[in-house]
Formats: sequence, C-alpha cells, structure tokens
Amino acid sequence: MNIKLFHAETMHDAIRAIKAELGPDAVILSSKRVRQGSLPFGLFGRPLLEVTAAVDREAKEFVPIPPPNKPAIRRDEVQAATAPIQESSAAFQDTLNAVLSTSGAARPRASHAAMPAPVAAPPLRSLASEHLHRLKKELHDLRQRLNSSFPNDASTPSAGFPAPIARAYRQLIAQGLRSSSADSLCRALCRQFTPESVVADSEIQDMLHRLLVEPIRVSGPLLNPGDDYNVAMFVGPSGAGKTTAIVKLAAYYSLEEHKSVVLITLDSCRMAAVEHLRMYTNVLGVGLETAQTTADVIDCIRRHRGANLILIDTPGYGADDAARLADLGELKDSYGPIETHMVLPSNTRMEDLLRTLARYDVCAPSRLLFTRLDETQEYGNLFELAYQTTLPLSYWGTGQRVPADLELAQPERLADLLLDRASSRFTSPGLSLSMGRNSVVSLAGTMPQLAKEGVSA
Repeated sequence: MNIKLFHAETMHDAIRAIKAELGPDAVILSSKRVRQGSLPFGLFGRPLLEVTAAVDREAKEFVPIPPPNKPAIRRDEVQAATAPIQESSAAFQDTLNAVLSTSGAARPRASHAAMPAPVAAPPLRSLASEHLHRLKKELHDLRQRLNSSFPNDASTPSAGFPAPIARAYRQLIAQGLRSSSADSLCRALCRQFTPESVVADSEIQDMLHRLLVEPIRVSGPLLNPGDDYNVAMFVGPSGAGKTTAIVKLAAYYSLEEHKSVVLITLDSCRMAAVEHLRMYTNVLGVGLETAQTTADVIDCIRRHRGANLILIDTPGYGADDAARLADLGELKDSYGPIETHMVLPSNTRMEDLLRTLARYDVCAPSRLLFTRLDETQEYGNLFELAYQTTLPLSYWGTGQRVPADLELAQPERLADLLLDRASSRFTSPGLSLSMGRNSVVSLAGTMPQLAKEGVSA
C-alpha cells in the first residue's frame, strides 16, 4: 500500500493532487487543518489542509494525469490506457447480468425484481403527436356533452310528431315552456287528429290555443260586482313593481268604479317612498296610512272598516328576512281573510321565480300578479308557474302608465301571447277600457315625473 501526505488550501485542490499522483483508486484516510510557518508550532503561519491518502497498488502502475497546462495526451495513448478498464467493465456487466438472470429463474417470487433495461426516451415528435391526439379526444368529449345539453331537432321529442305539431312543439319551447309540458300538449294535439289527415298549421294553432286555455286559472277582479269590501296585500321581492300595481288599482277603483280606497304601506325603509305614495293618493283622493308593524296594519284596517277596498303595500324582503316574512304570514291569522297577491316580474328565470315563491310561502300567497310583460317576449314562465302551483292569475303589469298599463288576467290573452297571435302587444288600455279619455290624460299629466320614475317597489 502506498501512503502519502498532501497539503493544499482546499479539499478540491487536495483531491486533484491525490488523483494526479495516486490515481482515481486512492482512498482518503484522514484530513485536518494545520498551520505551516517558520515559527515553532506553526504560529502565524497560513492555514492549510493536511490530507492523508493511500492506494492499494504501486504508484508506478498508474499513468499520472497531466496537469491542465501540459499538452493533451494523444488519442492512441488514451485508448491504450483505457482499454483494460473497458474490458474489465464489460466483463463485470456480463457477470452481473448472468447472476441476476440465474437468481430470477431460481427465485421467481423474490422481493427484489431484476432491474429492467433502460428504455429509450420517445422522440419529441411522438410526444407532440400524442399530446395533440389527447387534446382532440378532449374536444370531442366536450362537443358530445354540449350536444347532449342542447339537443337538435332530430334528438328532441318533436322528431316523433308530425311536421305541423313538431313546429308547434318548438314554438312552445321557444316561449319558455318545459319540455315535459310542451310534450304533453303536443301529445294531446296528436290525439285530436288522425295520422292520415292532413292538418294545416292554422288548425293546429287553434286546437293548441284551446289546450292552453284549459289549465290556466284566473282569480277575477279585486271587487266583483256584488262585493263591497275586500282587503288585499301585495308581497314580492324588491323592485318587482308592487307599489306601481297598487297605485294603478287604486286609481282604477277610485276614478272608474267610484269606490272608497285606502292604502296602507309598511314600506317605510326606502327613501321618499311614502312621499311618492302620498302625492299619488292626494291626486286620486284616497286615504294613506303608514304602519311600522303588523299590529299597526291591523289597527289601520279596523279604523277603515267603512272603505270598500284596502290595499296593503309591503317592502321587498330577501333571504335573510325570514322573521319579517313570518310576521306578514301571521297578519292573516291575526285579522281575518286577506287576499295575498304574489307580485313577480315576468322577465325572471323560472328557477328564480320558484325560489322566490318558496321564500314567501309563509305569507300563503293566493294569487299571482306578474309585472313587466312589456319587457319580455317569452311568456312560458307565466303558464308554468300558474300550472305548477295551481295559483290563479290576477293581474298583469304591462308598463308604467297609471292606470292604463294594468290588465286583468285572462286565459285567452295568455294563450295569444304564447302563440304570438297578438300583432301589437299591450295596446289595450286594460283597466281603463271604459274610463273616459279625459280622466286618463288628467291623471297621467298631473304627475309626469312620478309616473316616469315609477314607484317600483
């Protein structure tokens, strides 16, 4: 064994010196920091790293590595020097493979499996094509999902109907009816005609009009000809048009029917809401009461027992106002029969309408009043909500004019809207049909600014 002591400033320099003199097989036995100087014990000397290295063969057998500043060794000399090493490495690899294969055959259930041969990495072009193929597959799956969500005419139930009835089916779907409702109506159409008969579109439309009218229920006016007293409360979300509908009803019954009308408002939270109502009631000549609680409402009703019609305006409550909604629900039990109208905007999604109706279920609404019919061209929500809840329709708000833009709900009118039969929608004066033109003009012209702003609670 050849042992030698090396001094260097860093371990990197020491290792390079060891490999240069003893070769790559040298082993470091120890290392320590020393000071090398002229004084005893190396005082004030520069610190050096002392490394002891050894090799298990004679130094003369090793071909020293030339320092970097020396000229490079020729290629034939390097091949001659490394040939024994390559031969020994190849022989070792063959022996290792033979041992592994023998042990694998003798012990197939050994815990350590033989090392698999290295697999060459796929070329870059194959990786790109594989990624493109996967992307195409994802786009194909996405297109199938979209097609299933929005089926075409060939995949809808209308494909099983005759051509005129299939067109009627698509018309009902375009109006916002559920596919199950449209399918049920079209199947009823099919039962009215034989497959051999050639039916025109006009006959299909007439029969469909009659089928649409049948399930629609309406409540009629607030005061029937034989009625002299009624209390009606209007509930609904904020901005649905409750106050505007109340003002229109008060104007009609006061000016046209010559009934005594009293308004009671619980909506004292909105700025200037009571002032707007007071200006309307002053022009109409009707009474106005402001209430803070449901107990105040009951007191106001008792004080005005002599009035023919009492209309109660309520604020719009959200999902966090369950306690206030419960108080409104108790109002009917505390006083007596109160006609509750659920006021909803017709240009709202069906899911939101059902959610709002469920929130106001504690108020026990008995009628549906839709507003903003002039702001939409789809009226399937009116039909579906009335059909699903079995609640009758009372009135429809068709604009901001007071009192003209309010209609009494009629099944034939809704069927006309669903089938787009009306050439000009909402041109009828509605409740003011029998009211003189001068009365309407004087009312609308008295407060043009308020009519434009709209009391839209």
